[in-house]
Amino acid sequence: MSTETDQQPAEGTASEDENPSRVYRWLDDRLDLGDTFLGKAFPEDAYGSFLLGEVSLFTFVILVLTGTFLGLIYTPSTVPVEYTGRVAAYAGTEVPAAFASVLQITYGTRFGMTVRMVHHWAAFLFVAAMGLHMLRVFFAGSYRNPRELNWLVGTALIFLGILEGFLGYALPFDEYSATATGIGYEIAGTIPFIGKQLQYLVFGSAWPAGAETVIPRLFFMHVFLVPLVIGGLIAVHMFLLIRQKHTEQKGERHETASGPDDDDQGYVVGTPLFPNQAMVTIVVFLMTFGVLFLLAAFFPVQRLPIWGPNDPTTTPGNVGPDWYFMWVFGVLKIIPAIPFHDAISSALGGIAVGEFVAGVIVPGVIATVLALWPFIDYSKHEVHFTADPLDRPFPTAVGVGSIALILMLSMAGMNATVATVVNGLVHWAAPIPVLGGLFTFVFTTPPVTTAEITFPLQVATIGVPLVEGAIVYVLLSRRKRRKSVEDSSEAAAEHAASQDD
Repeated sequence: MSTETDQQPAEGTASEDENPSRVYRWLDDRLDLGDTFLGKAFPEDAYGSFLLGEVSLFTFVILVLTGTFLGLIYTPSTVPVEYTGRVAAYAGTEVPAAFASVLQITYGTRFGMTVRMVHHWAAFLFVAAMGLHMLRVFFAGSYRNPRELNWLVGTALIFLGILEGFLGYALPFDEYSATATGIGYEIAGTIPFIGKQLQYLVFGSAWPAGAETVIPRLFFMHVFLVPLVIGGLIAVHMFLLIRQKHTEQKGERHETASGPDDDDQGYVVGTPLFPNQAMVTIVVFLMTFGVLFLLAAFFPVQRLPIWGPNDPTTTPGNVGPDWYFMWVFGVLKIIPAIPFHDAISSALGGIAVGEFVAGVIVPGVIATVLALWPFIDYSKHEVHFTADPLDRPFPTAVGVGSIALILMLSMAGMNATVATVVNGLVHWAAPIPVLGGLFTFVFTTPPVTTAEITFPLQVATIGVPLVEGAIVYVLLSRRKRRKSVEDSSEAAAEHAASQDD
């Protein structure tokens, strides 16, 4: 069978008798609404999980629209200017032009704060929707032959989305974002032999000393270069989807006398693109737009005036990246001392070996395994139905363990918060003999420091994913064996009944 699947013609789109609407006939005469592309079938989805890809697309569109508005007002410069806006704390003082322009957008431009907050939450939702979309594809096995290439494109998209968020992080040039951007700058510099060249390629100068050069460069990449690549990859992703068709959830087909069998992979049965799926798409877009405006209205992020403009002479505490980059930050927090550090560093050009392993090697290994997973869990035969995750013990166990790993690393990135929570637990458990003694054995007397919490986080980061993955694998393997025995018994009973007949 080829990689293209046939599909049932959409009912109700072929003749004037079936579509008496004059508006439809007028559009059909000009747009050929009966074209097979517009009759493309979208598989039925009882859970709505297939719409996560559309949410990702719509948030990207909203990011482009809101980013265009913000980019027309933003000033990509760190030259000191006198701020004359509404924020009393900085009125009449000199602040970097970039910082002043973001204050102007937020507090001095009509709808400026709303648009900026929609942009902020859309960036979060963009990465989250792509992540959930990839999880759905992963657990359903929809990456298998012939869709390996589209999985690679999707992997590139999610990491480009994370990169895009990082590039925009520095643009306000406030104390918080400048410090967080410095973490990425230092990670780039740890790559052996090419670190300095890579820093210069991406940033153009030292950070934050050369911010006057860096900010315009990051602004160009954030508003033009990376979005252009993302848009191109989205187009490739959609092209491959149209050519290869959606995977279909097995068992969702409604039995009809003229319809294909439940296990016939030569057809995609579902809702036609026009008008049915188009209406659903419009609803999803409006819901996405509405949720983002709701978040922007009720949960605005007012970090800028609190932290103030970048001050090279100070380093604020409790600085961390946004949630989608927190897992990398967590590796940096809990990486143990590297044996023979000085010798390795000398051999690799004097780099910081621990930062290189934590910031480059570990994330690189995770990204590589993610990208190449369709070739690890390879299928020789074409697969056009989604799989039940409960019937795939090993891939499902790997997926569950990977989620646990990312969550544990993200917790490690927030080690100061974890230490605060543990302090509260220690105080609460102190009067209880058994629990109090346990906490005293693990930790010293309060307050528990981030240094004391490092080793438990290291153990949990390794142990929790392995234990959860092993439990899932054992349980699903037993279920699969039991199901196989039951199926064999049913087949034997049916065979015996047929022999009797």
